[in-house]
Amino acid sequence: MESRLTYNDASSSEEIIVRRHPPRVIFVRHMRTNWLKYATGLLLILSISQLIYITRLGTGMVRIPNDPYDLRFGHLSHDSPEIWDDNHQSFLRSARPVPIHSHNDYTRHIPLFEALGSGCISIEADVHLRHDNLFVAHSRLNMNPHRTLQGLYLKPLQRMFEARNAGVKNDDWQGFFEMAPKQTVTLLVDLKTAGPETFDVLNAQLQPLRDLGYLTYWNGTERIIRPLTVVGTGNTPFESVLAMNSTHRDIFWDAKLERLVSMDDDFSTNPPTYKFNRSNSYFASTRFENAILYRSNFQRILETPPSRELDMALTQIEQAKARGLLARYWDTPSKPPNVRDIAWRVLIDNGIGILNMDDMGLVRGRARGWGALGRDYL
Repeated sequence: MESRLTYNDASSSEEIIVRRHPPRVIFVRHMRTNWLKYATGLLLILSISQLIYITRLGTGMVRIPNDPYDLRFGHLSHDSPEIWDDNHQSFLRSARPVPIHSHNDYTRHIPLFEALGSGCISIEADVHLRHDNLFVAHSRLNMNPHRTLQGLYLKPLQRMFEARNAGVKNDDWQGFFEMAPKQTVTLLVDLKTAGPETFDVLNAQLQPLRDLGYLTYWNGTERIIRPLTVVGTGNTPFESVLAMNSTHRDIFWDAKLERLVSMDDDFSTNPPTYKFNRSNSYFASTRFENAILYRSNFQRILETPPSRELDMALTQIEQAKARGLLARYWDTPSKPPNVRDIAWRVLIDNGIGILNMDDMGLVRGRARGWGALGRDYL
């Protein structure tokens, strides 16, 4: 594209040709020249977003005056030798276990330890596969070479379970909590990188715990509970879970609570045979905004045998219970406090399997209000 300009003065007349490039060409040239600036700006925005996210998790957290946990662990770190002495370990084991899930547990001052000291029976870790190892972080931007799944969770848990089971014989076992010695602790591993490859590394890193008999597993006919139950979520492939040894499957799936009903469910058997069940799944989770907590009174009085229509009429929590799974909602309201408390109470009243929590101080402050552990948690 070009245009012609004519220049005139008293002595001459000259025509100048000005070439105008199409907008697309101009844009491409601009990006070639300035791509580094845009890439740097994007990385800066992502880093700030991650900082805001982590800061949000840490703000507004309830700290109890003279909190026994804070008094003992507040000045320590994950690498402090003191956290392994008898005094500190005995304190953790004496916590009252409650059906609470420590969401994004790796953001705690001392991951794993604060959750257990608060009585949480479920703990979450996000992992990224890099150089054949699993690093714990919310995103690749804040990965730390010293924060691995083995270092923060697997090896400490193994050490704790070995201490609890010293001298135990005859295939018996002791869980972490002294008040509920047969209560399993759930480790929810959120795979953030490619599913099959990350799953294989997770499976390999669990071998020491597997060899010691500390992992809950499906033996082909029933779920055998052990001190630690491992559940995969995020990019965990359901196919990888199914491909495990069918008589010793020890990694379970976090099913999609909003999509539990499947065309593969078989209602011709009694009881029905569900695609997602105790043999392959443990949790069933979704965002709180997807929650279906109520149904009509007409549906509630139905006493007909299980059928696909009746199953679809159940609430999500009821669907999970029918399949032997624990329902979990994440991203529940956090502010204002009254709305947050109402949401928690509604979930508890509706029989939620496990309550998602970010604030461990609040868990410790209200531990006796979360309800007692029952057989559903084993």
